[in-house]
Amino acid sequence: MRLLSLVALILFSHMSVSACELELNGADRSQADKKRDLSSLPCQMNALLPVQPGNVVLDLLGGAGYFSELLSQQVGANGKVYLHNNQAYLPYVEKQLRQRLEQNRLPNVVRFDAELDKLALAPDSLDAVYFIMGYHDMYHVSEGWKIDPKQLMTQIYTALKPGAKMLVVDHNASAGSGTAAAQELHRIEVSYVQQELQQFGFKLITSSDVLANSQDDYTKSVFDKTVRGKTDRFVLLLQKPVNL
Repeated sequence: MRLLSLVALILFSHMSVSACELELNGADRSQADKKRDLSSLPCQMNALLPVQPGNVVLDLLGGAGYFSELLSQQVGANGKVYLHNNQAYLPYVEKQLRQRLEQNRLPNVVRFDAELDKLALAPDSLDAVYFIMGYHDMYHVSEGWKIDPKQLMTQIYTALKPGAKMLVVDHNASAGSGTAAAQELHRIEVSYVQQELQQFGFKLITSSDVLANSQDDYTKSVFDKTVRGKTDRFVLLLQKPVNL
């Protein structure tokens, strides 16, 4: 029985990746998105957290919506993707965001502008959350930007359905650094994130080294041109427990 389950999981994973690869070749995808595919590996992310037709997904701090566009194809006409940004982030992505959503080209993607302390998401309403390159931002402070990690993650936990999953991807930091690199280098230590999310109630399902890079220099900001786009990134899949 276990062998059959393993075979089924492998086959499902391959089918998911194949469908995703077809989506990547879509004629209306931008060249910028196709270029990003090479470093973000969206099909591998989809294999870790596949979403189904009719699902409701939150793209938390989703920026210009790179992942939201792909997720919109996966949830289908009966599904919904909430593309979230807060006001402090919008000036950096507004132009690209409008271009992506213009003329209702992604009708199942909802532009969701909301402050992180007031998401007002309904309890047990989300089937999945993508949180890509944003976890460290909970520990970054600047003008108009200060986040309470526990308060934000409590909202997300409450909004997820029992058994629903969250994918977290971020830039790794040196061992033992915790959140210290978040302010200047925009990095965070993976072991710290694992421990904290479990303290917030999430169950760690698996991790992946598909975006790992042992040659990364943890002393450099992720925006440094010598490491940008090729940092050592961790990938964590977490779940809201079914039996609460």
